[in-house]
Amino acid sequence: MNSSPRILRPATAAGLACVALLAALLPSIWQRPAHLSRSGPAARLPVCGARTGAAACVSLGQAAALGRGTVRTYSEYRNGVPRAVGISLTASALTALPTTPTDGRHCHDADADGSTDPVHECVGGHSRELALPGTPAGAAGLPFQWALFNWNPHGHNPHGRYDVPHFDVHFYLVPQEVRTGIRTGGCALLIACDQLATAARPVPAAYLPAGYPASSPQTAEGAMGAHLDSRPPTTGTLTGQTFIYGAYAGGLIFMEPMLTKDFLLRHRDPATGHRTCDPIPQPAAWRTSGWYPTRYCTAYRPDLGDYTVSLTDFVPSAGSPGFTGTGN
Repeated sequence: MNSSPRILRPATAAGLACVALLAALLPSIWQRPAHLSRSGPAARLPVCGARTGAAACVSLGQAAALGRGTVRTYSEYRNGVPRAVGISLTASALTALPTTPTDGRHCHDADADGSTDPVHECVGGHSRELALPGTPAGAAGLPFQWALFNWNPHGHNPHGRYDVPHFDVHFYLVPQEVRTGIRTGGCALLIACDQLATAARPVPAAYLPAGYPASSPQTAEGAMGAHLDSRPPTTGTLTGQTFIYGAYAGGLIFMEPMLTKDFLLRHRDPATGHRTCDPIPQPAAWRTSGWYPTRYCTAYRPDLGDYTVSLTDFVPSAGSPGFTGTGN
């Protein structure tokens, strides 16, 4: 009988130590950090299955290498209605980014000297063509067909406005074949001269977003299209984010959040996360039916360790009956 206490005491002490350790660890293990509600959309959403159902879920595109990390597309749904479509960059994707002006995919020897200057005779920076996730069965379709992500280590024209290190995130409303058909050449921003007039054809007023020019021949770019910019000329060099519409042949062909690298890095707050959203100016009508975004957002999600650039707050449009063109 006297031996029992001597055997039990060490075990009891160890047990008490374990209980104390668990008590100390449980808050950090089980308590949901308060900042997660502000860290951006879709934190830890389940992946959409065969059907979206009533729950919120996320669909993921295939990842592509960027820097020391990856970039991919994603889309979110709730009750079968789109909540967001965007790109996600792992935090490591912003390290060891290319420093050369371009990947050399879209160049033109404008001065016919037998070589191409990567600064003045190439466009597009370093690009990734990204497929969008498939639409789950039972969910509303989006008007976007694919995404083009561009990293511009030295910026691009117009100088004094966008010649700072920045990212262009294009969500295309037309098939890749339309973009491929816009050739490089010696006019405007290296667009083929015989396509300049087509690129600069005005967008009809009914389909023109508020505050944007109907036409912009000086910003017509090879392998891209014309860029419609709402920023006044006096605003100077971009320091945050802005929104560009792309046009070709009198129709809108892409929607483009543009943001500086510095702006993205300023979002990285490991403790609380960060999210900045701005409205997307809307046209009076869309040519094709679908759900269209009314805001664009840039965020850092500390729980997922990534940055996102997304289009959000979708509203439905019936489109224009009888329209059979390729641009909105």
